[in-house]
Amino acid sequence: MPIGLYRHLETPQPRDFIEAANSLNDKLGKSNVQILHSLARPTQIIVFMASKSLADFESQSEEYVSAGLPELVRDHNVQLVNQGFTVAEAMNDPELTMLGTHDYVVLTSGLVKIGKMAEVIASGSRVIEKIGPELLSQGIASMLIRAVSGTNLNMVTNRVALPSIEATEEFITRSPGGRPEIAEDMKEWLGNMTSIHRGVFKVKRKFGPFN
Repeated sequence: MPIGLYRHLETPQPRDFIEAANSLNDKLGKSNVQILHSLARPTQIIVFMASKSLADFESQSEEYVSAGLPELVRDHNVQLVNQGFTVAEAMNDPELTMLGTHDYVVLTSGLVKIGKMAEVIASGSRVIEKIGPELLSQGIASMLIRAVSGTNLNMVTNRVALPSIEATEEFITRSPGGRPEIAEDMKEWLGNMTSIHRGVFKVKRKFGPFN
C-alpha cells in the first residue's frame, strides 16, 4: 500500500501555477502526482503524491529542489496552508483499477475526538465495505485516509473520486438519510468527530502508475 503526501496550497495565480507544476512534473516524468483545483475557492490547490516508502519521498524531494521547484513556488507567490503524510485505512478499489480515470474529487475531512481514532476508522471502513462495491460499479473510488504527520494527527479524510461533474453533484447533494444501511455507521462516525468539512475539486493532473 503506498504512503501519501498531501500539500494544501494557496496562490493568487492558480492557473499559471498549475500549468507550471504540470510542466515540471512532465519534465521529471512523474506519474505519481495528482493536482486538484478547488471549485469553491479558486485560489486553493491540493497536490497529492504517492510513493512506496519515505525513502522514495526523500530522494524525490531532492530531485524537485534541483529541478527548480523552490523558484516555481516563489514566482507564483504560493503559500503552504497545510501538509502531511497519510496512509489509507480502507478503500473500495485496492487493486487501483480506476487509477487516472477520474475528473473530480470530493474530500470530506475532520478532526477526531482524542482517543476515538480506532472507532472512526472502524465505522468508516464499514461504510466502504457496505457501499464500496456499488460505487465501484459506477466508476467511483472511495478511500479512507488517516494523517500520520502534519498539523493535526487526529485527522481523517474520506476521499471520493468521481468520473463526471454530474456524478459529483449527485454525490454531494444526496440526502443524508438516503442510505439506511449505513445510517448507524455514519452516526458513529460523526459522533466521534470534533469538526468536519468538505471540498470539491477538479482534477488538473491525473495519477498514473505508481511504480
